[in-house]
Amino acid sequence: MSAEQPLIAALQRYKDERKARWHTPGHKGQAPMGLVDGASDVTEVGELTPKSHRRDPLHTSEDLMAKTFGTLRTWYSVQGATLPVMASILATCRPGDTVLVDRNAHRSVLSGLVLAGARPLWLYPALGPGAYVLPVPDKVRAQMIRRHKPKAVIVTNPTYDGLSASLKESVAACQALQIPLIVDEAHGTHFFGHRGFPLSALSQGADLVCHGTHKTEPVLTQTGLLHQNTSRVSTEQIQQAWDLLATSSPSYLLMASLDTLQGLRQTPAYHARWEALADAAHKVWDDLEKKDVLVLQKWWSDQGGMADPAKLTLIGTGDALLSHLRQYGEPEKADPFGVTLVLTPYDEWPVLEQAIRGIGGGMAGNVWPDLAQWPQAEMLLSPAEAMRQPRKWVPVREACGRIAAAPVTPYPPGVPVIMPGERIDSAMISWLQSASAWCGQKTGDVEGFAPPPEGTLAKEGEQGLWVTSEVVGN
Repeated sequence: MSAEQPLIAALQRYKDERKARWHTPGHKGQAPMGLVDGASDVTEVGELTPKSHRRDPLHTSEDLMAKTFGTLRTWYSVQGATLPVMASILATCRPGDTVLVDRNAHRSVLSGLVLAGARPLWLYPALGPGAYVLPVPDKVRAQMIRRHKPKAVIVTNPTYDGLSASLKESVAACQALQIPLIVDEAHGTHFFGHRGFPLSALSQGADLVCHGTHKTEPVLTQTGLLHQNTSRVSTEQIQQAWDLLATSSPSYLLMASLDTLQGLRQTPAYHARWEALADAAHKVWDDLEKKDVLVLQKWWSDQGGMADPAKLTLIGTGDALLSHLRQYGEPEKADPFGVTLVLTPYDEWPVLEQAIRGIGGGMAGNVWPDLAQWPQAEMLLSPAEAMRQPRKWVPVREACGRIAAAPVTPYPPGVPVIMPGERIDSAMISWLQSASAWCGQKTGDVEGFAPPPEGTLAKEGEQGLWVTSEVVGN
């Protein structure tokens, strides 16, 4: 009898379904990704050893990638966009620094803030149809930059669902005050240089731009890029932060897939395929509108915003949409208000068209009112202060009024709904209970809203939260 291999078995079951992959990674199981085989899984040996003088295959490939994006320097990450985000924050922030941050930031931003000991000043975005997060208005952010003069500004653009906004005023305000502007463009690697897509932060003058290449590009999962777009933050500062956080044993399989990408980016066919996808996606938007199906990206575009045609968010009853689409493929994300698909040039377009034909405007409605608003909280401690406090797990019925000691993060999209240091209130608790109920029935997870640790007395099936030992009232 062979040994149990549950992960391998689950992967095989997924492959055996042979459904469309409307999710990351962007290669969709079929695109070229370099020398992806066991014989190529080597470490830093022979000519593959990175050299301080940078005359080696890895640094040459990074320099070629930088050239395709028009940047001063580009680093290859085998830790997704998380490493670029954290390294950017560590390179620009010091303990106690105030940093202006979009509140819809990914948990990697939180990690960077904790490591740097910085104190965030949150910018809350508005919500659009289906309670989906909209980009923070550029004018509002620029006003906050001029008023508070933070040590750095951290922008999330585009949103998880591909909604993007201009950064012109924010860039101008940062440049006038010599403040580094970091943009988490994890979901927008494919924007740069393509007609039909939002403007990349690289084109708008951001100082440091972080890409999660695996989200839409033909590369292996866990790859990312950090771009130094200006000299405002020195290469030495970035490298020092990178060396503190990056693995000392990077996967050459992952980096080979990035080398494949930089080679593709030098070919006209690569860019033509993305622009063809944009044209096809816009046609899908129009076709669905005729059927009274609300597409979030088209709605945002009609408001004058920039929307990514590689994301398709159908707004309606999430249960009905998910059930229908799963007959054909697996979406990236589903929630009570809709379903999000990730589309790339490697999708089988006829399958998508067949799935969409069965969607009608009747798939609407909402029976999850607690999730229709994003709870806003009072920050009593910085995330770094909160996570260094003594902490305890408490059942959710005892959490109201306590200070969160750990993030609580719905996955996807990986944006903490509770940050460490925030005061937990009844609205948060209602939101978490509804989100957890949805995830238990359908998809995803709410990380940090969990059963008690072993040995803790609690009621059977009770969920709870990690809080600081300090009590701040009810």
